[in-house]
Amino acid sequence: MIAGVGGPAEGRLAQNREAAPPHGAGGHRQRAAAADGDELDDGHDPDGSVLEATEEVLPDPVVPDVVTSTKYRRLFGTLPLHMAVLDVFCRMAALGGRLMGDNMADTVQMTEQQMRDLADEAQNFIIEYVDVLFGPVHTTKAHRLASHLLAALLRNGNLWEGDTSENERLHGPCKKMYGRTNKRGPTVVLQMMRAAETQCEVLRELRELEDEDGDGLFDLLEQPDGAVDVETVPTATLSQSHRGLRMTIGQASRLPGMTALDALLQMQAECSLVVSQSFTFVCTFEWGASSVVQTACAAESYLGNPRYDYIWYTDQDGRRKLGWVRLIVRMLGGAVDDFVVVRCLEDCPAIPLCSLTRSGCKRMAWRFAHPNDDWPEIARVPLTKVLRIEHVVADFQDLGNRHGLRAVPSSIPATAAERHAQRFFTNHFHPFTSRVLKPSS
Repeated sequence: MIAGVGGPAEGRLAQNREAAPPHGAGGHRQRAAAADGDELDDGHDPDGSVLEATEEVLPDPVVPDVVTSTKYRRLFGTLPLHMAVLDVFCRMAALGGRLMGDNMADTVQMTEQQMRDLADEAQNFIIEYVDVLFGPVHTTKAHRLASHLLAALLRNGNLWEGDTSENERLHGPCKKMYGRTNKRGPTVVLQMMRAAETQCEVLRELRELEDEDGDGLFDLLEQPDGAVDVETVPTATLSQSHRGLRMTIGQASRLPGMTALDALLQMQAECSLVVSQSFTFVCTFEWGASSVVQTACAAESYLGNPRYDYIWYTDQDGRRKLGWVRLIVRMLGGAVDDFVVVRCLEDCPAIPLCSLTRSGCKRMAWRFAHPNDDWPEIARVPLTKVLRIEHVVADFQDLGNRHGLRAVPSSIPATAAERHAQRFFTNHFHPFTSRVLKPSS
């Protein structure tokens, strides 16, 4: 709608009668111009004057003072507005994780009481927290989440009814068939049917060849995305390749933050070692989910970008620690010795009334052996002591307070003072394990 278009019907009719040309004159002129081959321009009026855009003066927006409202005070108390917005996003992420079964031991069963608690949480989130900050949300999805989640959970009889991933996967071959058609007219359906018949015939022949040879070729080609469907079975030991880059401890000590490497390994600087860019291990999830094989990297160039993973591990005293993988060693002094060198982190005091801490994220900082050290402490961790990979992000509130709102980790100078001041958060919302679509298969 354009402001000023509407108005009294009588006034507009009278104005149109005065300014309008005789009946049929405009149509006669247009037909004459078309007959003469002249190009018609819809950007001009019948008299030929050019229509020009005009500036529309809009009133200043009226922004309500949400922070002083009674509802805001009841929900957030004296929490600043930016921290209240973060709190709402944390509640949304936690609710989504519970709906998808993220990082849970049992994703197959849910009691009725758990369903009711989840439905109450969803309704409270939409009606209370979203409403006070962003206003009423009049959408179908928000209404269904707030008012019909419990009925859906109780009536469907399973927790996978709303998962559309399988339908999307099955839709992939249809889109590929459609891409081979001319995309015009009623023949599209016929062309897709012929493509489907051809595909079924090819798959039948491949199945017959598999029955004769038994080489598993059909299982490879039947996947819609071309991937091999192999069930991963965790094993006590994994096959490890010792290929890598050979260097001396002295050369590795010249890497940033690795000056104490020779003292850590208790070897001479001339001693050789072989380093790798990644290693695989059978992880352990503290929430009780089944173990899977994970791959941790310490590579300067992984798909064009540096990748150094954070890992949880147990130290010599059996305590759970967090570290940043800096070096992956396969051989030391000519002998097989599998371990990683990590840059150590430690727990840091939480921010008062922090929503991330309340949601389960841990605030971390680099650990220094001495207060005046330029680099954090490093530790040697055998691969058998590695528990799992962790997703870690910067504490952007602390980063913004020190360097401004436009600061990002990549734009901050790598100085000793900055390393002492850096703060991080473990991402409690990252879905390392989620509800599978077909748990019985």
